[in-house]
Amino acid sequence: MFTPLKRLMPIVLVMLGMIVAARPAHGQNFAPGVSPFFQIRPGLNISQAAFNLQRLGSSLQTFPPYAFNNPYGALYTSAYAGGLGGLGGYGLGGLGGYGGGYGGGYGSPYLSSYYDPYYGILKGSSDVINAQGTFMVDQQKALLMREQFRGEALKNRRTSFDEARYERDHTPTAEELRLRNLQLQVMRSRNNPPVTEINSGTALNNLLQDIRAASRGNAQLRTYQVPLAEDTLKRINVTKGSGNVGILKNEGRLVWPVALSGVDFKSERDQINSLVRDAVSQASYNGQVEAGTIMQLNHDTTAMKEQLRRTGYDLPPSLYIEANTFINNLNDATKALQQPDAGNYFTGKYALKAKTVPELVNFMTAQGLQFAPATPGDEAAYTALQEALASYDRAVNPNVEKDLAAKK
Repeated sequence: MFTPLKRLMPIVLVMLGMIVAARPAHGQNFAPGVSPFFQIRPGLNISQAAFNLQRLGSSLQTFPPYAFNNPYGALYTSAYAGGLGGLGGYGLGGLGGYGGGYGGGYGSPYLSSYYDPYYGILKGSSDVINAQGTFMVDQQKALLMREQFRGEALKNRRTSFDEARYERDHTPTAEELRLRNLQLQVMRSRNNPPVTEINSGTALNNLLQDIRAASRGNAQLRTYQVPLAEDTLKRINVTKGSGNVGILKNEGRLVWPVALSGVDFKSERDQINSLVRDAVSQASYNGQVEAGTIMQLNHDTTAMKEQLRRTGYDLPPSLYIEANTFINNLNDATKALQQPDAGNYFTGKYALKAKTVPELVNFMTAQGLQFAPATPGDEAAYTALQEALASYDRAVNPNVEKDLAAKK
């Protein structure tokens, strides 16, 4: 008879508890959009749902576990375990007696496996709160990391800027590199340069330019005299920028190499001998050479070089190189004969007449001349002149080595 009443009693008690717990306290403030009463309706906002969870949890805490037909409620350790007998006044004496039988602290094997019916709701609510807190903390950490990243980026930019400025300040300019290259060339030309650079005139011209720069406006240094032999200067070839008449110095009489002295080259050799004599004569008396003579001389020289290329396979390398060098010197002489001042090479105007290195430098500077490559037989004279120029250059400009060492 009382079984339905016992089943309905927990529901009635829960509803009564929710009504009591939902009653707003006097002077209590609520967030905007939150009703002070428990609501069940579609479209609840987050604030109202949170409020509902809070009220539900508060209501459920007012009831002991045995109110939900839990036969092991007395074993549940809570604030309600010692006062269950008081519920007898509400017609629950039987439950109080039942609870009293287990309320004395009797150990039960079911205690460790009891599941709290409120745990799910409260645990879910706490997880939501914890998740929200964790999200806010992570968001602040992300903002902090972003600021740290910006700081590191600015630091890297500053480091890059400082490095670029350092490199710019310590990188030599194009003019500094050019001057340093000139100094290196002078040092190379002073200190036993290769024979090829001496015979080509490269070493002599480097020393000539350095002496000009060091002696300019310094009359005291000119007192250092280095004598030059007249025979040495006669074998030195000069040019005004294009060509070299060194092979024609002996009034145009050519000394042919062995490889070109045979019968195979006789016709070309005779023709070139005649043209060279005519060209020297024209340059000596007229100052220039006729165009027809120049054209025919170029044609015959090219034909001889082609014939040497075809028949030179049987020649020893030394003879072939000698013959090829001779033809190249003929081509250089032809280039010089084409210049408007070709006659000056044969009238003696460009002949080197100096007794000392300063006189030689002054003469070549006044005439605008520079050293041309040596012709066969002039190598010894070029070596002697290089030694004289190097000795004088060390006297007028002794700090080249020190300047280079300081710039390293």
